[in-house]
Amino acid sequence: MKINLSTMLILNLFILVFNGCHSLKVSDDSIDQNVFVINRTFKASSKLVFEAWVNPDRFTKWLGPKGASMYFIKADVKEGRTSLWSMTTADGKTKFGTLHYKIINSSDLIVYTQNFSDISGNLVKAPFSQAYPDKLLTTVHFSPDGSNSTKVSVRWEIFGNATDAERQTFQSLKPVMQIGWSDSFDKLDSILLEGK
Repeated sequence: MKINLSTMLILNLFILVFNGCHSLKVSDDSIDQNVFVINRTFKASSKLVFEAWVNPDRFTKWLGPKGASMYFIKADVKEGRTSLWSMTTADGKTKFGTLHYKIINSSDLIVYTQNFSDISGNLVKAPFSQAYPDKLLTTVHFSPDGSNSTKVSVRWEIFGNATDAERQTFQSLKPVMQIGWSDSFDKLDSILLEGK
């Protein structure tokens, strides 16, 4: 039985709503083969949510799927600078990657490129697929959404050259991206509610 992308998105959204994640939304932009967009509203000020993205100690507490732990080998969260991270997932596998910051606009916008790397920061193929794009452009918008709430919109798009196989792999992994970001956002939501 072949399931098309629209059916898969509807099923994933149904599961999220059924599980009570009413404030999490995947945008129609995600239907573009080269783009994945996910939105979430947090009950915290834009300033506090933005801080959770630019403060390395806070960022590492919530980014990554359930059971993952993350730390920065080098944290340089400034425009034009690069941070190097390490993440160990629940399966015990450790991955490394870089974030190269292009724009950090206080409390409303962060733009960076990201890629997997070795422990020294040199570009490597994704550990889970040789056919995954080398780089992604991440754009994060923060906007007020009612009284003391903030809507966060994350847009991942293929950055630079990519083969047709890499574009297809990116497209096929969108449901996994949704789960990973949902897990991360759940952790961020808990941290913001606890006031950490």
